[in-house]
Amino acid sequence: MTSRPAIGLARPVRGVQVHSRQTLGACAPTYGRVELDFEPLPVGVDSSIAFACTASPERAPEYEESLAVGVLRELAATDAEGPEAPRGAPVKARVIVRAMSWHWVDTCEMVFVRLGALAVREALCCVAEDREPRLIETRVRLSP
Repeated sequence: MTSRPAIGLARPVRGVQVHSRQTLGACAPTYGRVELDFEPLPVGVDSSIAFACTASPERAPEYEESLAVGVLRELAATDAEGPEAPRGAPVKARVIVRAMSWHWVDTCEMVFVRLGALAVREALCCVAEDREPRLIETRVRLSP
């Protein structure tokens, strides 16, 4: 498998919101909310993620790290269930986290990995379809 060169994000996409609902009555911790902005980068600059956010109920470094993993893997086009799955070209972008929400019991790191990947997919769809972001509401699956 050869790596493909990354392309730059064509335009800024601001206000991408992804929410994963709690699974009431179940044991799976599936709650999480994020709001991200995506900005193009100059040539030669690698993708990055910055936390300029409010976090509720408080900052959670383990969830911030998990969100960064999901975002950066998806931008690099390496977050596929199967390594040979068809993927788009890697994309370079600066990602700014504006808000995060998590729950003491109903959240785990994998929720934020998946929220990060979903946010990137929505941002890329916004650019491809020349539209503003739509709220993505889902219930993250924790098993493959």
